[in-house]
Amino acid sequence: MRGRHSRKAPKFRVARGLMAGALILALSICSVVTVTANTVTANVVDGEQSYTFHMDTIDLDQILDHAVSLGLEPLGPLDVAERVENTTTVNVRRGVSLTVTEAGKSSSLVAYVGDTVEKALEDNNILLKAEDEVTPSRETLLEEDTAIQIRRACQVSVTADGKTQKLSLVGATVAQALEKAGVTLGEKDSVNYEADQPVFDKMNIRVSRVMKITVTADGETKEYDVAAGTVEAALKKCGVKLGEEDRLNVAPTAKLTDGMAITVQRVTTEEVTETETVPYDTEYEYSDELYEDQTETRTPGVEGEKEVTYKVTYVDGEEESREAVSEKVTKEPTAEVVVQGTKEYETYEPETPDTTVPDGSGTGNAAGTFTDMYGNQVAYSSMLSGTCTAYSVPGGTTSLGWDAVYGVIAVNPNIIPYGTRMYITSPDGSVVYGYGVAGDTGGACMAGDIIADLCYNTIEECSQIGRRTMNIYILA
Repeated sequence: MRGRHSRKAPKFRVARGLMAGALILALSICSVVTVTANTVTANVVDGEQSYTFHMDTIDLDQILDHAVSLGLEPLGPLDVAERVENTTTVNVRRGVSLTVTEAGKSSSLVAYVGDTVEKALEDNNILLKAEDEVTPSRETLLEEDTAIQIRRACQVSVTADGKTQKLSLVGATVAQALEKAGVTLGEKDSVNYEADQPVFDKMNIRVSRVMKITVTADGETKEYDVAAGTVEAALKKCGVKLGEEDRLNVAPTAKLTDGMAITVQRVTTEEVTETETVPYDTEYEYSDELYEDQTETRTPGVEGEKEVTYKVTYVDGEEESREAVSEKVTKEPTAEVVVQGTKEYETYEPETPDTTVPDGSGTGNAAGTFTDMYGNQVAYSSMLSGTCTAYSVPGGTTSLGWDAVYGVIAVNPNIIPYGTRMYITSPDGSVVYGYGVAGDTGGACMAGDIIADLCYNTIEECSQIGRRTMNIYILA
């Protein structure tokens, strides 16, 4: 080969006038007959021109020089001469310059007259797909320097507003891809490629919308214009760092929307050790030396102490919760010992005939004595037995202007006159109201539904009576 490419066949130079004996010896050893003294026929083909002549050498350069003397145009810098293998035929290929433009970039290549555009590109390692567009066409035969335009067929994806579209384009730019996808860019929106960049196969075009959001964190609320797909990405762009335990009012992976208000709550934890009391237990012992409603503290209870370690959670500096993680008793409590009486009170059942109360609300007995809650024998002038209820009006007064407190009894003054002293207990002695005085008017008493309404200091105490039959001893 002659020209800018290396020759395919080496140069052979054989000295003339070798001795005949040496030639015969070479033939006998190599079994190859080469008679350099004889002439060879050379054939140089240059397109449609052909030059045939005899030479006494097979040297490529000498063959070409002889062809030039016969009219062959000298080889230019892009031309090549190739010997047909094992022959003295030489093909001359005239080179042309190619300017290939693809995806906005141009390169200079060399091709040969008579080749098609497609073959010239393949020889320069540029392969075409069936869908690609080439100008001039692939089948065009090259005759001179040529400019070639390649427009590649590409599969492109466009992602915007949470949607991804797949597009088939030929020789388009990013701006044209967005237009085909129907995506319009706002003034502050951004794309991951320049608008005038040519697309390429498998290109992923992503549009980032600029949105106005507000972020409340660390006691401040600020507005931001940010292009991001998720809340987490937006916070990073706004310079808001999230701790491992910090909280958001929306999920970090939530899609960012225009006008979104994001609140960051700072969460911290710490361990706090505090000294607390340990309550004492109460142990009971029983004695028949005390009445059943009497108690006596034999050993006072003493609270113990313990150290409790809490895991305290703070949200924006305010304590939200605490969880005990460990505790250690440093002082054991002392149990309280209480003696409970078991001795029963003696009861007296007067043997007097029943008499009917004038309003029919109960029955009555004649005078006698009874044993009160303290074990005292008390005389009474009469006893009424009937339905009683209880009431409480803390801070109130009675119909007589007295304070409505424990010991004041509402009655029908026509049956039990105001100021009457009395002692009230259940017939079996299980519920004892105790001593009292008639000092209020009972509406239900006046209606004849009950015989007495017993006043307590609290509503809770009233539950002791509810509505039950009680004995009312009128004191002498």
